[in-house]
Amino acid sequence: MRAGLLSKPNVIDRINSQFVSTWILKDDMKTLAAKGNKLAQTLAANFQHPLDLMFLTPEGRLVSRLNSFQDFPEVHPDVSRPRFKKNEQKPPLSHVEVFLEHVDQHFSTK
Repeated sequence: MRAGLLSKPNVIDRINSQFVSTWILKDDMKTLAAKGNKLAQTLAANFQHPLDLMFLTPEGRLVSRLNSFQDFPEVHPDVSRPRFKKNEQKPPLSHVEVFLEHVDQHFSTK
């Protein structure tokens, strides 16, 4: 995801203008959560394999998330997931389109 979606200039601009972006390794998240870290506990309670983009309030409340298996139409070939079916009416949105539409839906200032 970092080499794809999160490397696109319009996604980078959107993240930098509206969010504080960070990431954590799953094992570190679990360790910190077990030690009582509230942010890590929120992340651990809402994590869905294999990878999530989680959007939280400044107070640490989960607002929404994007899961690479459920929300993005294609994944890296090293990750297993059903592929887009050729007989569907229209092709899926790109990862950038999914991300930007999600951000607009949950965080639009319009």
